[in-house]
Amino acid sequence: MMQSFYKIIYLLLILSSTYLSSQLRIEITGGSDEPIRVAMVPFEWKLNSAPSQYLHEIVKKDLESFAEFAVLNPEDMLSYPSLEEEISYRDWRLLKVDYLIIGSVLKSEIEGEINIAYSILDVSRRKNIHKALIKGSVKSLKRMGHNISDRIYHKINGIPGIFSTRIAYVDKPLSDADSYDLRITDIDGDGDLSLFKSNQPILSPDWSPNGKEIAYVSFEEGTSRIYIQELATGNRRALKRERGINSSPSWSPNGNYLSAVLSKGDNPDIYLYNLRSNAWTPLTGHYGIDTEPDWSPDGKSLIFTSNRSGSPQIYEINISSMRIKRKTFEGTYNARARYLPDGKNIIYVHRRKGVFHIALHNLRTGKISILTDTFLDESPSVAPNGNMIIYATKDRETDTDILAGVTINGKTRFILPSVSGGAREPAWSPILDKY
Repeated sequence: MMQSFYKIIYLLLILSSTYLSSQLRIEITGGSDEPIRVAMVPFEWKLNSAPSQYLHEIVKKDLESFAEFAVLNPEDMLSYPSLEEEISYRDWRLLKVDYLIIGSVLKSEIEGEINIAYSILDVSRRKNIHKALIKGSVKSLKRMGHNISDRIYHKINGIPGIFSTRIAYVDKPLSDADSYDLRITDIDGDGDLSLFKSNQPILSPDWSPNGKEIAYVSFEEGTSRIYIQELATGNRRALKRERGINSSPSWSPNGNYLSAVLSKGDNPDIYLYNLRSNAWTPLTGHYGIDTEPDWSPDGKSLIFTSNRSGSPQIYEINISSMRIKRKTFEGTYNARARYLPDGKNIIYVHRRKGVFHIALHNLRTGKISILTDTFLDESPSVAPNGNMIIYATKDRETDTDILAGVTINGKTRFILPSVSGGAREPAWSPILDKY
């Protein structure tokens, strides 16, 4: 009887739900052959007022975003436990569930706040592998849901979840050739908002390590200049401008410096900008073009693109010794490299047989793996857990600019087409909601 009740409630919720179109939305183009099977039981709601959103729906959408998980629908469940002693593991094994999540939403002693108590259980081992209590406001239910998804992902896969992270990108609508819009969005496509608009190009957004600011390049003054914008207030400040090119900002891991590219009227080189003293310091000084720097996770090195060998290749500079080493030797075009969080691998744009793909490069072994099967791929950005990459590419059918993504193991592929048809320059945020 109770099972039928839950099924009816669930169907009513589906029928009554409304979905707003987002600027970006995830569309899976290839998934894992053996996704992890999870059952997210609808949490017991112990509040007087009805919920505006349902946690099991938020978590289900998160976990299935990248096709790594398959989440059992509530109407297919045999029971609806909210406490560990109510669990019949036999039921969940019959449903071939790997992990079970149960919990309750409770009223807090603090006005306007709620407590969410939940557990993650390993069905095959009949073991509770994680039990926690999350506190927050009723209005932040979705954020709390993303946080729970992150914890589930972490406990099962052993690496941080990214459902609380965001993506910055530059939108250039097809309908307006002179419009550029720096935007940020939640991973699920919700919360998409504009940070800065201009009728001149906007390039190279990069998140600060604490996720509170974004550095980017704007041509609003008729030439390139680097700006830093606070997300909470929208306040912008311009970095000290030098003549010539001012481009490709990249935050240091400690947040005290930016690396960037300056030409000062001559060849482009890599510089450091001290955010406290507002002073530039040169790192390279070659007659070739040095560009697109990125910091190593330990802050001791930078990788960058240079044509000093005759074609674009990836180089690494030790900031203390100023020693420079070439890192790529395969192919005549390798550019826009980015470190993975482990510091042992990098990704970059690699040209093979005349087509631009995103490649994974092991710095120790030198092994290169092609990750993408799209074309005209550019501007890769790594998720803060190191498991996924987002990049800009072209839709073969519509010839529009889209964002696409792939897991490091190549098993899951997805696209994030925009409503306007002009998404470029993606940048994945750091982990914003710690747990």
